Amino acid sequence: MENTTDQRNEVYLAERSQRFYAFFIDAIFSFGISFIIPLFFSLFSVKSGNIVSIISLLIVIIIQGNFLIKDGQTIGKRLISIRIIDSSTLEVPSIRNIFIIRYLMIWQIPNFLSIFFINDDSFQFNSSTQSLSSTTSENAITFVALLVLVQTLLIFRSDRRCGHDILSGTVVEKIESNKLDPRIFKR
Repeated sequence: MENTTDQRNEVYLAERSQRFYAFFIDAIFSFGISFIIPLFFSLFSVKSGNIVSIISLLIVIIIQGNFLIKDGQTIGKRLISIRIIDSSTLEVPSIRNIFIIRYLMIWQIPNFLSIFFINDDSFQFNSSTQSLSSTTSENAITFVALLVLVQTLLIFRSDRRCGHDILSGTVVEKIESNKLDPRIFKR
């Protein structure tokens, strides 16, 4: 859509499939960083798993966060031609809404916590009973995964907003809209 000085009243919502593909591209980017950084540190014989994991996560947060704050897009959203906008102003959301609430609280804090839960010594396979012992770490990971899944499934609402969209007051729009698409978001 063109950026004009006229105030917009509606946007064309991104398709669910576009949002999924953007998420998938972002995941590949994150996994790539999570693979490259430990590989780099292994060249220097650095063996602290938590430190390397935190550095990898921070690199992803800095890169993706910069794109989010500037344009309302992650790498995946940019490649798929969709972006996040404020549901009231239909402009790029505030740093608080797009970065702190939507990105850090909903997506990255669970990733950060999983670094410590997964590396926790109590999260082990119990060979005597051939089952995983239920630990606080395992329960926390399961709970966080369930919350992320439930808030993501809200995308099947008519306004296509996930839990993180609702909490942060955002909506995801098509940048190159199909004028024949009847699914619009009106503020």
